[in-house]
Amino acid sequence: MNSPFTTYNNQKNKDQLRKDAYNFFEEKYFKKPFEPYDFLETEERMLVNKLKFFIPGRIYTFKYDPIYKDFLAYYDMRPMVLVHSQYVSKSGNLIMQGLNLNFLPEFQRAQTMEIFNKTFKSDIAAATQAVDKDNVGILASAWKILTDWMSTIKIFNVAGKIGYQFAFRNYIIKQITEPVIIELEDWPMIPYFIPKEFEGASPAAVYSDYLKIKDELSKKQPNEEKLKRTRRKYNPPGS
Repeated sequence: MNSPFTTYNNQKNKDQLRKDAYNFFEEKYFKKPFEPYDFLETEERMLVNKLKFFIPGRIYTFKYDPIYKDFLAYYDMRPMVLVHSQYVSKSGNLIMQGLNLNFLPEFQRAQTMEIFNKTFKSDIAAATQAVDKDNVGILASAWKILTDWMSTIKIFNVAGKIGYQFAFRNYIIKQITEPVIIELEDWPMIPYFIPKEFEGASPAAVYSDYLKIKDELSKKQPNEEKLKRTRRKYNPPGS
């Protein structure tokens, strides 16, 4: 995969890409996600659909209906999530956790994907080769590192100044419907996707909230207890 940030910076038709992105994802991933999009379509989405788990390091979109919506200032009913891990909560719910890229503004999405690409470049290359051979693209190193919160913060906050905690969420898997993996070839379109299924706030309002505290979050030291407190603060259950 080419550098996401270089690709982003070199794209001159950003206004048109913003107009086109939602329709593109709607047609390929929302309406009929497991039907071929064109005659050059790979089989990866169909293969991944047969798995019983979310693949760490890959990006998924799905419909989501939060259990605790009445307690949330806002939520996203069509997340686009960079998956970190899957676990069983104390309440017995199966949880998938990851970064909802929809909660980040366009520029910071491109930055996040650039950091991810640099960190896991060899993994992404191997995954791309696997997909080209009609296999599932597994990112082996990402599987290990993204399940470690300390490592995640060091990569994205200490090095990248992203303010990662803001968009990190837990998703109760029984509340997820129609999950589909976003194929690697379509990642360059992700920064331009403008969400239409936010409840409680507009994308502009969410991005404004993020930009107000991004620097504060980025400066938080990667101390385990501090990170746990921050994570609880910005990661309400079922959001």
